[in-house]
Amino acid sequence: MENNIPDRRKNYYIKKRFQRNFILKFFILVIAGVLISGAIIYLMSRGTLTTTFDNSRLAIRNTADYILPSVLLSSAVVLLIIGFAAIIMTLFASHKIAGPLYSIGRDIDELASGNLNVRFKLRGGDEIKELAYKLDNMARSLSLKVAAINAALVLLEASSKGVSPEIEKKIQDIREAVSKLNV
Repeated sequence: MENNIPDRRKNYYIKKRFQRNFILKFFILVIAGVLISGAIIYLMSRGTLTTTFDNSRLAIRNTADYILPSVLLSSAVVLLIIGFAAIIMTLFASHKIAGPLYSIGRDIDELASGNLNVRFKLRGGDEIKELAYKLDNMARSLSLKVAAINAALVLLEASSKGVSPEIEKKIQDIREAVSKLNV
């Protein structure tokens, strides 16, 4: 497929429900990762003690309790940074999936309405380009088959003149059905 659509789209939300769910799942994964890593650090440090000087006094505390504020703060910062990055990356990843699916769905609707001249075109970097190529081949093949049926109908009409009104009616019915397809 040589005809490529330019690599620029203005709307990043094509299939909003799919993209929202896709982004939400990855963001939940990031949250789970932050919580798990914070919990592991906290639990691994529970059995140790830490000595510190607070207001010129020596303090001995459980390490887990001492580092808890730092773990929570670092987890929140990591969650914000990685969460934002995950949202942006999954937005673009879902766009590369949803956009071609939307385009192919629109072209399939056109094909289903009888337009056999529809061509399935995607941008160069789209992931499902092979599917579009196969659908395009299917549309071309159907178009060629309908053209062959039309040619056979012309011959059949010429050879059936005056044979029987029933046969002429059936040929006319076939002609009308085939004429609904845009070749």
